Amino acid sequence: MSTIIIICTAALVCIIVYTTWKNQKKSQAETPSPDNAKDTAEFSKAFFERAQAGENAQQFLQLANQSDCALIQGMLQSAEIPSYTDFTHINKFYGPLTEATSSGLSIKLQILVNDYDDALAVVNDYIKTKGSSAGITVYSKQ
Repeated sequence: MSTIIIICTAALVCIIVYTTWKNQKKSQAETPSPDNAKDTAEFSKAFFERAQAGENAQQFLQLANQSDCALIQGMLQSAEIPSYTDFTHINKFYGPLTEATSSGLSIKLQILVNDYDDALAVVNDYIKTKGSSAGITVYSKQ
């Protein structure tokens, strides 16, 4: 009889632990993450609004990997310099190929011409901190 009680108690404890764990996972999935995707979208929106208002845009950087792009774009955003990237997701798919060659699959980061000097200072600071400009091509001001 005591064996049955022990087995039932163990099963009940397992069910309670599993239910608690599943509820925690469910609440984590429902809780919005601190991802700043909305902020990034708003920031890209500022780029397009200023471009539509008549400011000229230009290609500023060509990047071989997403990590450099994310860090530089975050630094530009902190400096209130709106930017826009092309080919970010293609780069993720073809990752090693784009890092080995400066192909048309590289990430292209665009800025507004009026922000060029400030953006160049940010990128130069990043390159100095990183210690290498490998995979980063800076275009001259138009």
